[in-house]
Amino acid sequence: MKIGRFKVSKRAVSPVIATLLMIAVAVAASVIVYVWSAGLLGTLMGGGGAQVKEQLILEAYNWKDATAGLTVFLRNVGSSDIEVAAIYVGGTAATSGATGYLSVKQSTSFTPTVPAGITAGTAYVVKVVTKTGGVFSFSCIAGTAG
Repeated sequence: MKIGRFKVSKRAVSPVIATLLMIAVAVAASVIVYVWSAGLLGTLMGGGGAQVKEQLILEAYNWKDATAGLTVFLRNVGSSDIEVAAIYVGGTAATSGATGYLSVKQSTSFTPTVPAGITAGTAYVVKVVTKTGGVFSFSCIAGTAG
């Protein structure tokens, strides 16, 4: 059939198939929105895990001899007990003196091994990692006590 100068095709998608396609697109979109919102609400409504209850502070440190031992004095100020799994000094894991247990409100000292190549007067990041995955970072200057 010709209307004016345009040729009109009689072939088109049937109304039944068009309706089914629209329903499929709407269902797929609603499933995506549901999965996204369930994940978002799950993380917001959850307790956040044990790391939220763990709070660790560095009370003091003694690193007067840069090549020898570093002693860190940590206090558990959170609402749950903490088990220290590892301590990293300048990105290197301490091989000894880096594990222990702190009860709530307890303070204790750790003496992790210091990696080679420490320069006096340089600040190094000391990371304390707990058994539940909590990471607490502190800055300590080699050759000083703080």
